[in-house]
Parts: sequence; structure tokens; C-alpha cells
Amino acid sequence: TAFQSESIFHFKVIHSNSLVLLQIGRFQVPRAIYPVLLLSLLVFSGCGKDPTADLGKPVLVSGTITLDGKPSANVEVIFQRLDAGAPAEFRQYATVCDAEGKYKLEGVYPATYTVIVNEKKDEKAGEEGAAALDTGPYKKYGVDSKLEAKVTETQTTFDFELKSK
Repeated sequence: TAFQSESIFHFKVIHSNSLVLLQIGRFQVPRAIYPVLLLSLLVFSGCGKDPTADLGKPVLVSGTITLDGKPSANVEVIFQRLDAGAPAEFRQYATVCDAEGKYKLEGVYPATYTVIVNEKKDEKAGEEGAAALDTGPYKKYGVDSKLEAKVTETQTTFDFELKSK
């Protein structure tokens, strides 16, 4: 007896005495090999692999931003991961400083980050997430920032004392 599929993969199950074969195209696969095929499929498909498994334990990063000795209120702080060894959603973290220049970023994975500081244009810009890139006293700390933070499980506080000139 034979069962033949009408699908795109065209396969047959052939029963001959005590032998059951799966024929896929021109290839015949003995029934004893089925568990190996199934296991291989599961292993190579990447089922259940956590994309953050190799990134370490996420931490809370915090600190204070000052400009010329004064707290930097309502400025945007962005931590951009330097290496590409993480999924896209774990390469950049952003927040806004409070009135005292303090910031907190949750769920940051250990790595070395470029730190970008942007001045918000106005309240409307703050709501839309727009920043005043390359302008004002924070210009040198924008997209071409040289600020870095090496986040580890034990090093999670980074204070930056910025100079406008």
C-alpha cells in the first residue's frame, strides 16, 4: 500500500512486509531514521533559543549629567552599544534626565557603550522624542560623542561632567 501526497514536497509512505519507508522525491528514508530526522529538525531550527542568553545579566544603569557644574535637566541620554553582538532591540537604550540631571536605564546588558547627550528642543519635541542634534551646548556630546561607559554587572553608575566649551 502507498499513500502519496499532492503537496509541493511529494512524498510517499511505502509499506512492504515489516519495512516502512518514507519516500521524499527520489530518496527513501527507513522508519528507524525518523527520530534522528525529527531531532535534527528541532536542533537546527533554533527552537527556544533565547537571543539574550550570551549577553549576561541585565542591570540598572544610573548616573548624573552636569554641564559646567550644573545639573542637566530634561536632556536625552542614549547608550549605544559599540559591538554588534546583540539583537537590535538590545543595542540602544534612551531616557531623559530629571530636574537634578539624574537618569536611569533599566535592562541594560553588560558591554561598552557610546554615551550620547542631546538637548531637547521644547516640550513638543520631548513628547515626539525629537532631540536637538548637533546644536547648543551639548553639540560635541551628540552623534560624534566621545563619551563611553563600560557597563558590567558591578559597574552600573556613570556620572558625566560635561563642558560647554
